[in-house]
Amino acid sequence: MKGQRTEIWKKEEYSYEGAHGFIPVMVSYMHEDDKIHPAMIVVPGGGYRQVSRTEAHLVAMDFYEADYNVFVLVYTVNPLDEVPLEMQPLQDISRAIRMIRGKAEEYRITPEQIAVCGFSAGGHLAATGLVTLKGELKPDFGILVYPVISMKKNITHQFSRFNLMGKSPSEDTVIKFSTEEQVAEDTPATILFHCSDDPAVKPENSIVFYQALLRNAVPAEMHVYPKGRHGWGFIEGAPFPYFNEFKTTVLRWIAEQNN
Repeated sequence: MKGQRTEIWKKEEYSYEGAHGFIPVMVSYMHEDDKIHPAMIVVPGGGYRQVSRTEAHLVAMDFYEADYNVFVLVYTVNPLDEVPLEMQPLQDISRAIRMIRGKAEEYRITPEQIAVCGFSAGGHLAATGLVTLKGELKPDFGILVYPVISMKKNITHQFSRFNLMGKSPSEDTVIKFSTEEQVAEDTPATILFHCSDDPAVKPENSIVFYQALLRNAVPAEMHVYPKGRHGWGFIEGAPFPYFNEFKTTVLRWIAEQNN
């Protein structure tokens, strides 16, 4: 079953002022067999203004074909620059994880094998979940691809920062949403990917998160490719010459975590 959409909030529970009728959904890609599969939550990028299509279906299908049951999170964004998102995207991913774990038998997934794979601003949301959520809401592993990590001005992706926190966030808010500042010993194992020539999201984002993982003795792996720029996702033939190596590494690493 591929492409089934499930709203993660009831209308009366969802209150983001800039939604204009939108309600976040999960789009599921589940095998129709009796096997139990590991689960993958895909979190596309888009600068917290949109949810990128190129980091959604294609990514989901690759993980599906690798035997995962996959859930693409279409989370809350700020398309009209009206209301800073603040905690709403984190509430979305928290809700999605709760639903997936709570329906583990129905979804035929292993509740202790729920990975999250985030791209760009979606990488920031995935990383926020990894470092912030607790207990049954925390993912088990993280895959961060050219992620926005920090909200500090000298590192961050300014567009994502503005849509998430507004024009003039307090210093406390900046630290709160700078995920490298929140890494702790209970942060799940994480692998990061970036390109040195990324013009949109500086590779320093992945570097500071990786360093924080090491300081806290969290299992971590990082790959920085010399070229490829930004936004390549799982698009074979994109201007990213290391695609096959990247895809093989992702599947190898997540299989190791699940064994």
